[in-house]
Amino acid sequence: MMQPLITRNDIAAYRQMSKTGNDDKLNEIILDAQLLDLQPLIGEGLYNKLLESLQDLEDLWNGGMYEFNGISYSNYGLKMVLVYFAYARYMMFSSITDTPFSIVEKLNPESRPAETTTKKTIYTLNRDVAFKIWDSVKNYLIRTKQQDYISCANTSAAGLRFTKIG
Repeated sequence: MMQPLITRNDIAAYRQMSKTGNDDKLNEIILDAQLLDLQPLIGEGLYNKLLESLQDLEDLWNGGMYEFNGISYSNYGLKMVLVYFAYARYMMFSSITDTPFSIVEKLNPESRPAETTTKKTIYTLNRDVAFKIWDSVKNYLIRTKQQDYISCANTSAAGLRFTKIG
């Protein structure tokens, strides 16, 4: 069984998240971000190596400074990329839950739910940030000539279009 590569605490290091002991929905969202957002960016080979051992890819995962042709660059790390993708998905989909009777949106009677347009804006903005952070990681992979990295055609947020069905 595949495990999430990040936790609630990892996301909370960059984005505001409430504390809770129940992370079932969040872990589901993190796995979606891993498979649907991160894997297409880095390619299947590198993704599988990441799942096998984060320790072997520490510089790629956590980021840091590196030098190329006498110039220092920042690599923000795949972990930060995944955090922003997961947070975007969390903001968009976390209130929707499957129950024995139907799919419902969990609400607290004393609070007003966020509008769908607001959730979509937060989702889009956080995905845009993830793609900007990804640029630093992609440059690191290219400059350090990572053999397992396969460049994918759709690595720009500008080419994505989201349509609501229904």
